[in-house]
Amino acid sequence: MDVIYSNSELVGSTTASINKCSQYKGQETLKKEVTVHKRIKVLLIVLSVCLVFAFGGVCTLAILLTHATHVAFYNPNFNMSVSDQDHNATDYKAQFDALHNQHEETLRKLNRLNYSTGCALCAVHWVHSGGKCYYFSTVNMNWTQSRDHCVTLGGHLVIINSKSEQDFVTSNVKVSHWIGLNDLDTEGHWVWVNNQPVNDSVEFWIKRENGIREPDNWTKHHPDGEDCAGLGRSIRDTDFWSDAYCFLEKRFVCEAPAAV
Repeated sequence: MDVIYSNSELVGSTTASINKCSQYKGQETLKKEVTVHKRIKVLLIVLSVCLVFAFGGVCTLAILLTHATHVAFYNPNFNMSVSDQDHNATDYKAQFDALHNQHEETLRKLNRLNYSTGCALCAVHWVHSGGKCYYFSTVNMNWTQSRDHCVTLGGHLVIINSKSEQDFVTSNVKVSHWIGLNDLDTEGHWVWVNNQPVNDSVEFWIKRENGIREPDNWTKHHPDGEDCAGLGRSIRDTDFWSDAYCFLEKRFVCEAPAAV
């Protein structure tokens, strides 16, 4: 038996179907929109984190670059290795020493440009005799200081090689002066500052009438004895040599070759 539907029933059924379909499609659309929104949100979070790290990296690089520029500006040798710096320091010291030595040598040469003798050149305050220049100090020093001071002046403590030289030197002194003679290394073995021994035929030690003569290595005031030679004792016997304690302070005689 056939079922016959009325027009109103057909219309109601069709409307209900349409409503259900529309509701289903609306739910599907809503789900898709929510999914897309979630993905966009996650992507934005990731991008934000990346931007934060990137910004931090840029800031760090900027700080390092600024620091490097500052150091390089105020320290031109920043890029040099430690070994290069040590090498340059050594070079500078060698150059300084060379200039210092050249300066000292120039001073010695200029110090002799005194034309007062007309034929030989001696420094100011030096006296010419027999092709040599002599300096008679006005200050007192011990023997070692006297030896070193003569070297700084371009000479050495006087070495007496003849009777005429002995007479010239002693004629210019009135008190005891150190000369370049000592037996510091070996007691009784007297040598000049050039390490040459005393010539027995050219020696001028004090000889006394009582038989006591110099050098006598007197140890009364010091156990080491008397190891350095000078002209006379105090203001006595300045025409001859006598040994004395090296630590005593006396005037001294320097000698240097004359420039001709």
